[in-house]
Amino acid sequence: MKQLQEETISLTPDLEGASLLMEVVPRVMRRIRMEMRSHRAPGLTVPQLRTLVYIYRNEGASLSEVAEHIGLKLPSMSKTVDALVARKLVIRRAVADDRRYVSLRLSAHGLAELKRTRKMTETRLAESLGLLPPEQQGRVAEALKMLGQVFAPEGLPASKGGMSVQ
Repeated sequence: MKQLQEETISLTPDLEGASLLMEVVPRVMRRIRMEMRSHRAPGLTVPQLRTLVYIYRNEGASLSEVAEHIGLKLPSMSKTVDALVARKLVIRRAVADDRRYVSLRLSAHGLAELKRTRKMTETRLAESLGLLPPEQQGRVAEALKMLGQVFAPEGLPASKGGMSVQ
């Protein structure tokens, strides 16, 4: 890993930025995941939390779409969603035109739980960012806004409420 970082020194600015992105983003995501996991509701598994986030970002998603994203087979995903429905965190509806297609969305309780977890995570991340001087905090925020624009899917806003837990 150190050898890869040393090679970065001689890179052009765009490649140096890409190299730094590949080094820093995984560490940031590990921290976000750790915080989200530590603040999730008791009894809520990591796959269930990831499912809530995916459904939040993709309201009306099918069981197959969620399973593909989470990396579970349909029977396992079905059990995961069953548990979320039982906890009244997710609403499952069969589509009128095709009863085999199941549409998923968060319930008000599910949305509130996800927002609570996110808020607690944001608070912890803000504490870490607070270690930087205010000027550097502002530069980080501006850089992240720019990255959000660069990496937004075509034709879609940068994010839906910024909910990110993967």
